[in-house]
Amino acid sequence: MPESRLETLEKQLKQLFGDAVPHQAVYDIHAAMELAEVLEGKGFNFQLKDLFPKSMTQTGWQASFSRDGMTFSADDSQSSVAVCMAAVGAASELSTDK
Repeated sequence: MPESRLETLEKQLKQLFGDAVPHQAVYDIHAAMELAEVLEGKGFNFQLKDLFPKSMTQTGWQASFSRDGMTFSADDSQSSVAVCMAAVGAASELSTDK
């Protein structure tokens, strides 16, 4: 059975952050926010934006990490997924800084 998109995202987070990834970060916004704090500790600014603030039926979130003039953003209907996808982009940049 092929991996789901969320399972793939979890594996990417584990590869980039190791044990610093909070349990269930892809599925739980509270855990995803802990992950955001890890990146803030590395100098990133974080923003989570509701893309449909006045809608009762549509959901969409945009998470962004920025540092040194670069921004890593991701949109998803689940806030935790948006945070984790943006975190993968930001962490990938960290790994190339070494």
